[in-house]
Amino acid sequence: MIIDAHAHLQGSQLHPQVIEECDAHGVDTIMVSSIAGYQHYPSLEAVQAANADLYAVHRDHPDFVACYCYVNPRHGSAALEDLRRNVEERGMVGIKLWVATTADDPLVDPVVEQAIEYRIPILMHAWRKTAGQLPYESNAQNIARIGARYPEARIIMAHLGGQVETAMNTIAPYPNIRTDTSGTPINSGAVRIAVDRLGAERVVFGSDLHGVCMGHSIGKVVAAELRPEESELVMGATMAQLLKEVRS
Repeated sequence: MIIDAHAHLQGSQLHPQVIEECDAHGVDTIMVSSIAGYQHYPSLEAVQAANADLYAVHRDHPDFVACYCYVNPRHGSAALEDLRRNVEERGMVGIKLWVATTADDPLVDPVVEQAIEYRIPILMHAWRKTAGQLPYESNAQNIARIGARYPEARIIMAHLGGQVETAMNTIAPYPNIRTDTSGTPINSGAVRIAVDRLGAERVVFGSDLHGVCMGHSIGKVVAAELRPEESELVMGATMAQLLKEVRS
């Protein structure tokens, strides 16, 4: 079983190459978000439209595409209402937070509290850049702080935090925080470090499709030379268990 915990739409569509690559590599399910055309601070209307686009794709591929509801916490109660509609009426099974706020901003708290109620995972972007870090772009410290504040939350820190050595040490004390392997700069050595420092049960496979190669994304996990039981957890078993726990 392979579950890709981190994929995106291209505009309002699932790129045909994504389906082809997943078929070729035996990927069973992709967890997808639509982040409003990569706008850093999208309007409520743009977020609602992005989630509607994703739901339409899910209806076309119900057994293949699982959905993260994109949320801009700056929209307050309206964001929570859109989240409730997408989870309760459209069957979305996770939340995607990007760069509109840092992960530990108090504006995020109501979103996390709602996620805890639903028992759904929250995929939180995180990166650490030498230059060009966006004003509200989270790093591993932001993720650790929200994880400490809400130990019941099921958090996935994207991209191994963008700097694996320090990021893994930062989140290691918080067992409710997992991380994904997505991102083109991430290599097999980084995957190995993450598994060694967190345990395989806290590392989940992600590709960041549509803009990357699925073969490369799987290959860096294979090249990490994990034990079979570790590989099974990373490539799908942990994510399957998280999805099984979602409150319907």
